[in-house]
Amino acid sequence: MQTLRGNILEIVRESNEPLMVKLLANRWLDTLDETSKEEFFHPSFKHLHDPFLLNGMDVAVERILKARENKERVVIFGDYDVDGVSSTALLVRFFASIGIQVSYRLPHRVHDGYGLKKHFIDELAEKDVKLIITVDCGTRDVEAIKYAYSKGIEVIVSDHHAVPEEIPENIIAILNPKIKESNYPFSSLSGSGVALKVASAIAMRVYPETYEKVILEYVDFACLGTIADCMPLIGENRTIAYLWLQRLEKSNSSGLRKLIEGKYKDMDADIVGFHIGPRINAAGRMDSPYKALSLLLAGEDKLDPILAELEDLNTKRKTTTEHFVKHALEVVDRDRGILFYDSTEIEHGIIGLIAGRLTEAFGKPAIALKREGDKLVASCRSPEHISIVELLEECREYFVAFGGHRQAAGFTILAENFEVFKETIERKLKEKHGIISTKPKTLRIETNLDLTEINPDFFKTLQIFKPFGIGNPKPLFLIQDFIPVSIEYLGKDGKHLKFLDKWQKFNINAFGFGEYYEELKNREKFSIIVEISEEVWMGRKKIVLNVRDIVL
Repeated sequence: MQTLRGNILEIVRESNEPLMVKLLANRWLDTLDETSKEEFFHPSFKHLHDPFLLNGMDVAVERILKARENKERVVIFGDYDVDGVSSTALLVRFFASIGIQVSYRLPHRVHDGYGLKKHFIDELAEKDVKLIITVDCGTRDVEAIKYAYSKGIEVIVSDHHAVPEEIPENIIAILNPKIKESNYPFSSLSGSGVALKVASAIAMRVYPETYEKVILEYVDFACLGTIADCMPLIGENRTIAYLWLQRLEKSNSSGLRKLIEGKYKDMDADIVGFHIGPRINAAGRMDSPYKALSLLLAGEDKLDPILAELEDLNTKRKTTTEHFVKHALEVVDRDRGILFYDSTEIEHGIIGLIAGRLTEAFGKPAIALKREGDKLVASCRSPEHISIVELLEECREYFVAFGGHRQAAGFTILAENFEVFKETIERKLKEKHGIISTKPKTLRIETNLDLTEINPDFFKTLQIFKPFGIGNPKPLFLIQDFIPVSIEYLGKDGKHLKFLDKWQKFNINAFGFGEYYEELKNREKFSIIVEISEEVWMGRKKIVLNVRDIVL
């Protein structure tokens, strides 16, 4: 079946089994042992792994505690995205609480680029810094770390990015669950997840009796980075997310509490992915990441002007992104195996958003580039079945710098090398994956559903599987032969629709389907693909169906 939006439907199970049985089987949870099922359905602090399983953690902890004892200046060096900012905030807040003389440094996306650079080392050496701890970066910063060593500054790397062939030497420790030598049982931690491990290991030494209570105060920032950085919400990431999402309003960060205020939804990761994350990211994309970091660390009395500025930056980010996405969709050569879009006018901070939208639209890897003099700065995205960072690794000879994850990466390249790079990476793609053609997105449907089956008990069963995210997606259901009593516009701009069922039992919202009003209004029936959620209005709860697509 193909849909109004051109998606392909894949119905996982059409059996008459109970909903719980279907959801378990569709997520392979029926194959888990009882211990793993308990970890999935009842995540708790005990399911967090021992931080000392990370290779090098014991040495790192000793060095950090030595810095505290000797009153050395320690700097947390982060990144400009949500994961980097939340990692930095986590360790700054924790280190200050145990008496470490800590400060922080974040790179500027345009002026500095990603990662630790020599000019930061010079700056920190002048300020008599003795120890740098990187968060969400550092694994590839070989030259900068060598330079730091020559200046008498020691470095601990805490990171989660893909590990290159050459990793830094002259270093206290590299805390990265992806390093081959690491015995850590979960490799998909976010940068802030690794930062939480650093705090956890130190807390085990400093607060052996109250360790759990102490660390629970820092899972808010770890959860924020984990969800916003699109880490899979399985295993330990699910536990980290659960531990904070069940107590959202209790964050120790006044800034986080203010962002959540009035928008709180119990156990809903969407509040991070669609509301908090973009506003924090907007600072690093459109201006300075320090504005986001100051929000996370500020007291209640300092928040209002920061929040207002972040809101303005987020509005600018949305407007600018839509302008360039529209142009990219018009001009990109969609017949290529990899989609390329480059511009001198584009804002540096939104190239990743444009690459992501191109990948979403055409189901292909996409690379968006900003031209800056004799260099191009690029951000890359790819579908799940293609590792863009592996392709970049095979083209590393062309780059000034590069790095990233399986589905999101970036690089800087000299303009003179760009054309030969394009030919090379497309050849590598074809060798690994064959000819990549534009393909519709597949919507994975849990099962067929009748409206009469949806009731409070049904919704309660769905709630057991929260939080939803990558690796544990929101369930989609196909309601066949839906007969609308009425179809009306929702809102004043004609972009959205709402349907009324014959029992007037649910709110059925079709966001973004306004253009299909004429096509739908005279149809007796059609099928709808829906997500099921709940909203509270005037103190009363009501089940809501949000339409993801329509089959005529």
